[in-house]
Amino acid sequence: MKSILCRRAVLAGTLALGMALLFYSEAQAQKEVLYEQYIQNPMAINPAFTGVREDFNMSVLLRRRWFFIPNAPITQTFAMDGTVANGKVGLGLQALNDRMSPYYTTGVYGSAAYHWDASVSWKVSLGAQGGINVLPVYDFASGTSLNRALGSFGLGVWIHSDEFYFGVSKPELLSQGYGNGQNSLVYSKPLYITAGATLQSSDQVKIIPSVLFVQESGSKLRIDVGGRLWYDEKIGLGAFYRMARVNYVQLSGEAQVGRNVRLGYIYNSRAIESSIVGINNTPISIHEIMLKFTPNPSGFHMN
Repeated sequence: MKSILCRRAVLAGTLALGMALLFYSEAQAQKEVLYEQYIQNPMAINPAFTGVREDFNMSVLLRRRWFFIPNAPITQTFAMDGTVANGKVGLGLQALNDRMSPYYTTGVYGSAAYHWDASVSWKVSLGAQGGINVLPVYDFASGTSLNRALGSFGLGVWIHSDEFYFGVSKPELLSQGYGNGQNSLVYSKPLYITAGATLQSSDQVKIIPSVLFVQESGSKLRIDVGGRLWYDEKIGLGAFYRMARVNYVQLSGEAQVGRNVRLGYIYNSRAIESSIVGINNTPISIHEIMLKFTPNPSGFHMN
């Protein structure tokens, strides 16, 4: 009898630990799904980028493991931004609808930035963002998951010229916990430092190398290095290597299919969910399809 009870206790403990690890992975990965799209949408990690392009921009990304399997789980992200007050103020909106995890997660974030000319060549932007994250809270006692809405707030700085850019941001500043008792968790609050350049290789070719440093309390420093190549400002190819607890590669292709529309494809050799805790050694690739729309473009933009 004691051995049966012991086995049941071990089984229950193992199940609880597994659920805790799973939930920890999902909790830490909810907004990181949006952060990972910073190449296509710098506003995801730095609110100061809001309105930097001056034109109104809108983008939609569909994220999926398998695009040709019916009813496969999908994550949708939406972003748009533009300027008012003669380009001095940028306003933006982002939304996340994550259906790839066992728990559905949504988030809506608004951002604003103020831009001014620091010199003839350089501009400085200060930005803030706020919104709501809806995260799952698993109750081990009842075996159910309840959604909880939590506030989100972040700040950023963006400095740029026609050839270079530099940004520092903390898209999440609030120290909020969620969960029940000993299973409670705390918001992830990464610091992002990014820099890049636009190099004119020829009249038709632009090369945009960049680097990103990500530091989070208790985690290894992450470094992203890579770049994109644009031909005739209409066709772009990108490659990035991301070094963290789990290293992986991101490849992308983008093409302008009209004056106002761009289509793109992004391949990640691993899912960000598996790289955060580093407990999954099985490579799970992720595919993303991107649509960008600019109603009245005034020229080529690097993002």
